[in-house]
Amino acid sequence: MGFLDGKKALVSGVASNRSIAYGVAKCLHREGAELAFTYQTEKLKPRVEKIASEFGSSICIP
Repeated sequence: MGFLDGKKALVSGVASNRSIAYGVAKCLHREGAELAFTYQTEKLKPRVEKIASEFGSSICIP
C-alpha cells in the first residue's frame, strides 16, 4: 500500500527518461498514484506516449 494509493496525478514536462518530470512520475507511480501525462507539441507525442506506457497509463493530452 503506497502513500498515494487511489490518487490521480497529472505530470507535465516529460520529454525523456532524464527529465525531472520523469523522476517525479516514477516516484508518484511507486507510491500508487494513477498518472496522466501532457505534452507540448505533436512532435513530442510519441515519446510521451511511450513513457506513459511504462507507467501503465494511456492518458496523454496536449
